[in-house]
Amino acid sequence: MKLSREGFTIDVAAAFVRRIVFNPALAVTAAVAQTMIHFIQVSYNDDFLQQTPKFTWPLASSVSLWVLLSILLWANDYLNDGYANNWAADPLWDWSKEIVLITGASSGIGASIVQHLIQRNPRATIVILDYSPMSWTPPPVSKIHFYQCDLSHSSVIKAISEKIRQEVGHPTVLVNNAGLSRGFTVMDGSYADVDVTIRTNLLAPFLLTKEFLPYLVQHNHGHIMNISSMSSIMPPAGIADYAATKSGINALHQVRWFESSELRWN
Repeated sequence: MKLSREGFTIDVAAAFVRRIVFNPALAVTAAVAQTMIHFIQVSYNDDFLQQTPKFTWPLASSVSLWVLLSILLWANDYLNDGYANNWAADPLWDWSKEIVLITGASSGIGASIVQHLIQRNPRATIVILDYSPMSWTPPPVSKIHFYQCDLSHSSVIKAISEKIRQEVGHPTVLVNNAGLSRGFTVMDGSYADVDVTIRTNLLAPFLLTKEFLPYLVQHNHGHIMNISSMSSIMPPAGIADYAATKSGINALHQVRWFESSELRWN
């Protein structure tokens, strides 16, 4: 199991337990094997077999609980994954043909997403939209296209979307990641602060979704991911405009989830 950049954490141990200890196939196999041994012990009077542990309480109850928990955890993962993706599967996924558009990927979370995609899928074509210049150097063999633009202007979004379609192609994955926070209270923030925050964090993802969603629906193929924040649920003082935009992103995500029942929507 490959460790994350944080190193060994409790999440690593929990993931190991979920994947190995509570693996339904392993649990069921162990239960079947123990049951067979029990019946053999009952059927044959063999000294060696009689020395093996008897499949009785509490062993039987422990194995049954192990199997039950493993199956319930697997069912929970299956249902969560299905619900999150509208019960839609896409068997035609080919990274050599996919075009991934990520906003705000010159640094931070967006850059980390791009770097992980490159590590896992070097053949993927990745488009980066960001106001700031690239703060990292992509590998020379990667297929990365960088467009520097201000996402707070609607006219720029329209123009850059058309330019991407002409120069690169139609994106099949859209990651709305770009965002900013001015850090002012409701009273202290200027009109310009509120305006640029809402335009960048909420209006830009909305318009980019409008630009690229029709192609995804037409071909019944693609992903759209919106990066939200805990501040949309528990907003702290000083970032009212930012928290409001993230709540809006959640609403946009949910509404389009219902509207696009045939599309994978994360």
